Amino acid sequence: MITGSETKMVIGTQWGNEGKGRIIDFISNRSDVVVRFQGCSNGGRTIFACGEKFRVNYMPSGIHHDGKNCLICAGVTLDLEKVSDEIEMLKEAGVLKARLTISKSCHLILDYHKKLDVLDGRIFGHDKNRTMVEQGFGHSCSDKYRRMGIRVADLLHPDILHDKIKENLNVKNQYFTKIYGEKTLDPDEIFTQCLSLGERLIPYIGDPEDIIAAAVSRNLGILFESCDGALNDVGRGLYPYVMPISSLSASALAGTGLRWNSPMRIIGVAKAYNTRNDNGPFVTEESNAVAAFIRNRGKEFSGVTMEPRRVGWLDLPALRFAVKDNGVHALALTKLDVLTGIDELKICTAYIVDGEEKKMLDLASRDSWKAIPVYRNFEGWKEDLSSYNDFKTMPIQAQEYINFIEEEAGVPVIWVGVGADWGKALFIRR
Repeated sequence: MITGSETKMVIGTQWGNEGKGRIIDFISNRSDVVVRFQGCSNGGRTIFACGEKFRVNYMPSGIHHDGKNCLICAGVTLDLEKVSDEIEMLKEAGVLKARLTISKSCHLILDYHKKLDVLDGRIFGHDKNRTMVEQGFGHSCSDKYRRMGIRVADLLHPDILHDKIKENLNVKNQYFTKIYGEKTLDPDEIFTQCLSLGERLIPYIGDPEDIIAAAVSRNLGILFESCDGALNDVGRGLYPYVMPISSLSASALAGTGLRWNSPMRIIGVAKAYNTRNDNGPFVTEESNAVAAFIRNRGKEFSGVTMEPRRVGWLDLPALRFAVKDNGVHALALTKLDVLTGIDELKICTAYIVDGEEKKMLDLASRDSWKAIPVYRNFEGWKEDLSSYNDFKTMPIQAQEYINFIEEEAGVPVIWVGVGADWGKALFIRR
């Protein structure tokens, strides 16, 4: 039973794009406070308000509901142009109804970060997530840890902001001219742009940590919504094919005001199969007609570049790792309906590496490049799952597929996506 008056987190257990938006939307409607605690513009989703669809990258779910507190905390890296345009779009449409609070500690992505992404791509290419497809995310995170970052707090102090931008461009312009043979950027132009865009953010700058602490003390319903997937975590993912953030549940404790001993229910989201956007190791990848079928039916194309995603069977060793590392209490299984019509389904239960069977993904080695998947085969089903609203009446083959995942992952599956329409969800809590 999902109740409103508890702290919950929705976390991705694969390589992102697991369909977290659906379960987040459902829970956010029953929560008083919704928290974005990490990530960047790669956390995009569509919200439905006033009969229209709005694509947002930064706004927490529930931003279109009166009476909710929607928070953007310190772990979120903000593209200043994108987030200011997003706020303006929702305001003009009359759907920015929640109380939005943005942390002063959020770091900003500016034009020189994006330009460095483009130029780096000429040398590195855009594989291994190193250039973040020209979003500037990685370079902004690099500046953060080099203590050169520009933060939301700097928008409140124009003199400090100008000095920081000038100091940063003294370094960045050396890269542009001496390494890449490009023209320099004008610090005054960047500063003027920051002031203009920053005006839209200033009314929302505050202390989300205090709001979270107060909500915990009052036993209000809080939802922490994550960005990306656990296997892309910078410290625990398949390095270097990772994102420049922590995408594990533990990162919610950093910069949000949440106490380490606060009770929380963690819901891990997984597709009924696996996908990847990058060139990293992918043990269960398929390149046959079944993969093309899944890709087309599941609309598995990158939301940033619209390139086709890599597709493979569900990987239980990777899922077990994500469940363990995130302390997942229950699973939400999305896109089960995509598998309808496939005669024989597979789930990877283990890897064979140098003749040895392994049940858990080993992130500290390069074994995943040479791992051979061990599969359990399942009979498929032909029925349209979207017509079912009771787990016990579903095709027996679909029940067996779900039951096996639940048993092998070691946590209950409480939610299953059975159709493309937004409301097609099946709760099977037993």
